[in-house]
Amino acid sequence: MSIAVCLLRSLLLLSLILPIVVYAVEPLLPKQQSLLLGVKINGRLQEGVEEFIEQDAVLFVTPEQLVDMGLIVPDVAVLPSSGLIDLTRINGWTYQLDSATQIVSFLIPNSSLVSQQLNAGRTEVFEPITQRDFGAIFNYDSQFTDYNGQVSSSNVGNFRAFGPFGVIESSVVQTHSQSFSRTVRLGSTYSTSDPASLRTYNAGDFINGGLSWTRPIRMIGVQMATNFGLRPDLVTYPRPGMTGEVAVPSSVDIFVNGLRQLSEKVEPGPFELSQLPVSSGGGNISGVVRDVSGRETTRTLPFYTSTALLNEGLDSLSMELGSVRRRYATESNDYAQSAASLSYRQGLTQRLSLETHVESTRGLVMGGVGADILIGTLGILSASVATSTFADEQGLQYGLGFSRTTPYLSFGFNVLKANARFYDIAAVNDDAMPRTTIRANLGIPLSGVGSFSMVYAKKLVNLYTPEDYTKTQYVQISERISSSSLSANLSVSLPKNAYAFITSFHDFGANAGSGMFVGMSIPFGHNATFSASSSNAGGNADHTVEARQSVVQTGDIGWRLARQTGNQTRNDLGLSYKSPWGLVGAEAERGSLGNSYRATAQGSLSMLDGHFFASNTVYDSFAVVDTDGLPDITVLQENRRVGKTNADGLMFVENLRAYESNRLSIAPDDVPMNV
Repeated sequence: MSIAVCLLRSLLLLSLILPIVVYAVEPLLPKQQSLLLGVKINGRLQEGVEEFIEQDAVLFVTPEQLVDMGLIVPDVAVLPSSGLIDLTRINGWTYQLDSATQIVSFLIPNSSLVSQQLNAGRTEVFEPITQRDFGAIFNYDSQFTDYNGQVSSSNVGNFRAFGPFGVIESSVVQTHSQSFSRTVRLGSTYSTSDPASLRTYNAGDFINGGLSWTRPIRMIGVQMATNFGLRPDLVTYPRPGMTGEVAVPSSVDIFVNGLRQLSEKVEPGPFELSQLPVSSGGGNISGVVRDVSGRETTRTLPFYTSTALLNEGLDSLSMELGSVRRRYATESNDYAQSAASLSYRQGLTQRLSLETHVESTRGLVMGGVGADILIGTLGILSASVATSTFADEQGLQYGLGFSRTTPYLSFGFNVLKANARFYDIAAVNDDAMPRTTIRANLGIPLSGVGSFSMVYAKKLVNLYTPEDYTKTQYVQISERISSSSLSANLSVSLPKNAYAFITSFHDFGANAGSGMFVGMSIPFGHNATFSASSSNAGGNADHTVEARQSVVQTGDIGWRLARQTGNQTRNDLGLSYKSPWGLVGAEAERGSLGNSYRATAQGSLSMLDGHFFASNTVYDSFAVVDTDGLPDITVLQENRRVGKTNADGLMFVENLRAYESNRLSIAPDDVPMNV
C-alpha cells in the first residue's frame, strides 16, 4: 500500500475520533466569568461595585481589591497563574452571592477590617512650588532722637532679592551721634531651599547648627541644614492617638484635657485616631462612644509628648564649613580661623531621639552625643556627654535634665557641667566657657485664680585674660565668676479680663540683694489698657502709671501716656499711626534728667512683576493682587478685609505665611456686572 493511501486513511480516522475526545474533555475544563457586584461587609453596603472572577461557583479577587474594600489582605496563597485569591480559603471569612440583587455579602471578623481613620483637624495639603518670580524687598527701621539738644539717629536696613535662583539677603545698621558715627554690615547671605528634601543651602553669613548642650556661633562659609519650616504640614514630634472598636453605627467624641477636639460618626468595626493636635506636655485623652440606642462608653488614657522628640524615622542634619565671625554688630568683617561643625538628630522610636555634634577649628576637636527619652507618661529625660582636645589637653562636659509639663503641674531641672580643660569653638575665640550651669523651674496653675511659678538659675564662668587680644593664647590664671538667683511670680486673674502680678527675686551672688515688682493691668475700650506698677530693688523704688492703645491693623492710631516717679521722674507722651505704607510714631519725654524727643518710621519698599509698593514691614511672605486694572476692589485675606486695589487695579498684601496655603479673594459685589 502506498504511503499516500496510508496517510489519507489516518487523517480520516483522526477526523472521526477528535470530536469524540473534545466532547469528552470539555466538561472537565473549568469555566470562568467576570461579575460586577455590589459589596456588603458585615451588613454595610460599600460604595461602587467590584469585579469578581467566578469559577465553579467560587469567587476570586485580587489582593489590591481587598485593600480598596478596606480589608486586610490575609496570609493565604495567591494563585500563581492568575494572581487571584480564593475567597473560600480564608479562615473566618464567609460570603453569600445574591444573584437577584447582584450583591455579595461578607461576614468578616473585625480583626480583618482596616481601622477607620478619624480626622483630628484640618490637614493642609502640601503643594510643591512650581513658579518662582523675580522680586525685591527693602525693610527699614529708623529712629531720630533729640536729647537735651544732642541729636542722634539709628537706622537698620534689610535687603532681599529673590527669584528662581534663590534669595540674596543683606542687612546693615547705621548709628550717628555727636561723638561718633558708624556703619556696620550685619550679614550677607545667599540661600536656596528645596521643600521636597527639606534642605536649605546657605552661602555667606549664618549661625551654625547646634543642640541644647552646644553653643552655636556665627560663621561665614557654606551651610546645608534641614529646614522643617519648608513643610508646615509636617508633624515633627510624636503626638498621641486612640484606637477602638464599635459593633453598630456610633458617634465618637474625643476630649484632650477636657476640651473637645473631635466629633465624628463611625461605622461598625475598628477605628483609629492618630496625631491629635496637642502641644508639648502631658494630660489625658478621653474617648466617648455613643451608639444608636444612646448608650455611652468612656475610655480615658494618659499621654505625654514633647517637641524635644523627633517622630520615628525623621532626622535633622546641619553641616557647616567656613570661618568664625567675631564682634558681630560691632565690626563688619572680623573673621577668625577656619572652622567646621556637624549636628545630627534622629527619631529612633516614638520615645527615643538620639543626637550627635562634632566641631573643629585650629587646634581644637570637640564632639559628643545626647539623647531625649520619654519616661512612660512622666516626662522627658535628657542626657549628653562631650569631650574635647585643645592644647594637648582632654576636656569633658556632661549634662542631665528632666522636664514635665501638664495642665496641673510643671517642673524641670537641667545641669550642664564642664571641667577646666573643656573647650568649644566659642571658647577658643574669646567667649568664656560656662563651667557649671544649673536651672530648675516649678509651675503650679491655680484653678480659677491664676498661676504661680519659681525659677532658680546658677552659672559659674571662668574668665581667661588673653596675653594678646589678636591671638588665642591664654594665661594659666583665670577669674571665676559665679552668679545664682531665685525668682518667684504670682499672676492673678481679675474681673473684666484684668490681671495682677507679683514678682520677687533674690541674688545669691557677691552683690547679694533682693527685689520685688508689683503691677496690674486693666483693659478698656477697643484696644487700650491701663496699668500701674511699682518696683523696689537695691533700695531704689520706682512707680509707673501708664495708659496705652496699641496699633494692630492698618488705619489704627496708637497712643501712650505714662508717668514715672521715685528714683527718677519722667512724663511720656507718644503717638503712632499704622498707614498702608508704613508705621510712623513720635514721642516726647520730660524728666528730671532732661527732655528728649523721638521720631520713628518702620516699613518696607517692595518690587514684584515690575511694580513698586510701599507697605508695612514684611517679615515673612507677601503677594500682589491684580484685578486687571479695576480700582477700588475689596481684597479679602481668609475672609477678612485687608484693603482695596489702587488706581491701577493692584494691591500689596504683606505678612502671608510662607510655604502654606494663603486664601486671598475679592468681594464680588465690587466688580461691575459686565466683567
